[in-house]
Amino acid sequence: MKIAIVEDDINMRKSLELSLSDDYELKTYKNPIDALKELDDSFDLIISDINMPKMDGLEFVKTALEQKISAEFIIITGNATLNKAIEALRLGVKDFLTKPFDLDKLCEAINRAKIIREKKANKIKKEIPVKQNGFLGSSKELENLKTIALKAAKTNVSVFLSGESGVGKEVFAKFIHENSKRANKPFIAINMAAIPENLIESELFGYEKGAFTDANSSKLGLFELANEGTLFLDEIGEMSASIQAKLLRVLQEKTIQRLGGTKLINIDVRIISASNINIQDNIKNNKFRADLFYRLNTIMLDILPLRQRKDEIIEIANATLNRICNEYDLGEKTFSKEAIKVLNDYNYPGNIRELISIVESAAILSDENIVKDSDLRLNFTNNNKNNINDLEFELIKEALKQEKDIKAASKLISMSEKVFREKMQKYNLGE
Repeated sequence: MKIAIVEDDINMRKSLELSLSDDYELKTYKNPIDALKELDDSFDLIISDINMPKMDGLEFVKTALEQKISAEFIIITGNATLNKAIEALRLGVKDFLTKPFDLDKLCEAINRAKIIREKKANKIKKEIPVKQNGFLGSSKELENLKTIALKAAKTNVSVFLSGESGVGKEVFAKFIHENSKRANKPFIAINMAAIPENLIESELFGYEKGAFTDANSSKLGLFELANEGTLFLDEIGEMSASIQAKLLRVLQEKTIQRLGGTKLINIDVRIISASNINIQDNIKNNKFRADLFYRLNTIMLDILPLRQRKDEIIEIANATLNRICNEYDLGEKTFSKEAIKVLNDYNYPGNIRELISIVESAAILSDENIVKDSDLRLNFTNNNKNNINDLEFELIKEALKQEKDIKAASKLISMSEKVFREKMQKYNLGE
């Protein structure tokens, strides 16, 4: 706790300094004018006399408050009057002590101020809103994932996002970044599958002038551009073995070296990575380094497909419809009951990305203010596989609901325990 003491009496000032210096960080001033030049929000408490030269103690408190100094105040005085006590309380002073006073009384007042300060800090902390950018709908499954993501956001650990294409992995990456201490620093994203292998290294680490043909000037890599912020590596399963080795070295040593350079550059970057393929299978097949994977997935979020987050479908559809209508001045449009049923029944092999595309197209091409089921261009040819997956998912889920024991649940649907456990893992049903 940082305390300022404003007292013109040198003996009282020195006495307070000697009594409190072992337990608190102190700064003393012999008059209010000097104090006001240095006081800021780093101070938790100000102990001030009333009768001082150049400025009255109560006037000092009033001026400090006008300067938005947020510290608590304790007033000490050898000439107390009821009017001054009332004025002090009106200004928000929490304690008013009359000289001479016991040191224990002052310590009690300081502790009360400390408790008030902590309660204010906790209230402010609780009132900081969670940034929800990117999420267009809500479901129990989504909220559970967001709870885990928020816990991860408060730290600097690496986060690994798994899930099918289009489930919103980059939205989650931005959500973690925007609710972290790095929120005011850069968020840089790269799709590892979209960059030719011979260019990935220079994209990640940058290069020096003359490092290769056409390198006419130096270029910062994504690690440097994301310094103190977050680097989102999407589709990491597509990384070559050589890039995996270099990325592991960066994560271990927290330094990078530009292509053609000799200087090691310190970096402070939070890594969030993602993949729509089963990295564990790649590890078993020696296509992905296990040691790198363990560095990347301190916390893993397995994002379920949209067909298992049905509650979000209509919310996302309505939000997208409103956005497109506003963006292209299409007037106010709504979905018919039949369209809503079709949207809810479809299985979305392309997940949220596909749903948004379907609604955008329907909004633009529909001739009326009511978007009908006939306006929805749905790709039912890909739905059979997903229907089977959904039936299998529901079957496993129902068996587990009826039988808590896995062996009994697998027997209930005439499935081997080994296959049943594999299906549980596939559908994220856990044990």
